[in-house]
Amino acid sequence: MAATEDKIVSNGKAAHPQSGEVVEGDPEFDGRVIIYVIKADETSYINYVKPLILARELDVPHVLSIIDTHSQWYYSIHPERYVPAIRDKDPVTGEDAIVFEGTACLQYLAERFDKNGDWTGRTAAEKAAVMSWTEYQTAGIGFHSNTLKQWDVLETQLSKPGQDYIAVGSRPTLADLAYYPFAMPWMFKFLGVEARDWPHIEEWAERMSARPAFKTVLETAPTIGH
Repeated sequence: MAATEDKIVSNGKAAHPQSGEVVEGDPEFDGRVIIYVIKADETSYINYVKPLILARELDVPHVLSIIDTHSQWYYSIHPERYVPAIRDKDPVTGEDAIVFEGTACLQYLAERFDKNGDWTGRTAAEKAAVMSWTEYQTAGIGFHSNTLKQWDVLETQLSKPGQDYIAVGSRPTLADLAYYPFAMPWMFKFLGVEARDWPHIEEWAERMSARPAFKTVLETAPTIGH
């Protein structure tokens, strides 16, 4: 029997009336978290979809800045000019807060805006589980064989009684967000395999995709910059 899912407020709508606005270049900070992305093509948005989803889940006022990764100024944000990255202001000191790499962006947004620990863990045991699975994803996903191996591991984890989500059985956490892009339908096609060979992952991905914040981002992300 599936576990009863803990309630996490997610209406797919942002608190700021212009949250999710798309701009170009390096905008002035106006109180909204700046998330740096590149113009979307068929698959490029997969690299930055995770922080966009979490920003929606947490109702974070944010703006999407489309950047040219050849721009010299972007070295001040990311040492190799990759996306995603974040620029914010420390609410206490007022100093710039620069964050880069997808998992670090997730951690920052959760630490800054997830006051209840819904996404990072509410107890020491939950926090450890979330961190363990997130680190495992970061270290392992990459080459074809590694992806298939991690899918096998996830399939085993999600097949346990009451384990509807990866780290905490009853609700999604950063661990689920970290893995989610690698379980999108196009990834299975890209690797030449069938999603139905991992039925628990397929069901888990459907649960994640049904959340309003996920729906909103997945509908809009492929059109960013167009």
